[in-house]
Amino acid sequence: MLNEIELKEKLTASATNLYRPLPEDDLQDLITAMLQYIGSTDSILRDDLIYSNFNQWILKHRLLTSNQLRDLAHKAISDEHIFYQIGEIEGDSVFRRSFSMLLLPLILISHRGDPYLSLSEMDQIKKSLLHYGREEKDLRGFVHGKGWAHAVAHYADALDDLAQAVELNATDLREILSVISFLVCRHDQAYGCGEEERLSTPVLAVLRRELLSNTELADWIQVFFNKTQSITEYPDKLILRSNVKDFLQSLYFRIKWDIPEHAILPAIDLTLQEINPYVMKNT
Repeated sequence: MLNEIELKEKLTASATNLYRPLPEDDLQDLITAMLQYIGSTDSILRDDLIYSNFNQWILKHRLLTSNQLRDLAHKAISDEHIFYQIGEIEGDSVFRRSFSMLLLPLILISHRGDPYLSLSEMDQIKKSLLHYGREEKDLRGFVHGKGWAHAVAHYADALDDLAQAVELNATDLREILSVISFLVCRHDQAYGCGEEERLSTPVLAVLRRELLSNTELADWIQVFFNKTQSITEYPDKLILRSNVKDFLQSLYFRIKWDIPEHAILPAIDLTLQEINPYVMKNT
């Protein structure tokens, strides 16, 4: 198998060749090596080359067969990829989990355009993603010297394309909203790298499916208020309120801009007022 230096050279050549492997390269050998080094701490290899080449090969040039894509999906959700050393905090394993996660939006987008995954395979991907969201403990955004970890943001990207899958029903969408509220309502670390924007995107995908009632959606918004009231110790209370406020403000304006008449907007507005200690309350 290619070593890290050889892989970097070949992927650089592919990028120079408008993201097409050179004629003498074996695509499957490249894919095998890319999966091996997908969690490299070299951000150029990991982000600029491995992810970018996968993106172009899958979505633009359609170089991978349905069998290769199906195999890639199985590998991505395995213990060697998105669940690799899951639970570790501030170690390098997060890069392997997070960048393996980025394969799933590519796979789901390509499936949406030309379905090749079976119902059972889609169900397996859904279950794996929902489980992952509650197990990831490394919430770092940018890691100095190593680049983006961004597990939560990459996970949000995967949830966005999962929510758009026609194979998912209303129950599945409720589970997606539940894991999003779980992630937003973390009080062990304040998000600061755009996670609130990325997490609002799959919510819009859920709303566009129009499978959940306005009452259900209002009840989901109420969860954020309830959670902010349940934590009383500092600084946890401030961290939680900041995460919730940033997310709800982002979600409010995303909906207002994209679905301006949606009935959930007043519930978000009210919740933002209720959790803000600087808003004058009517007595």
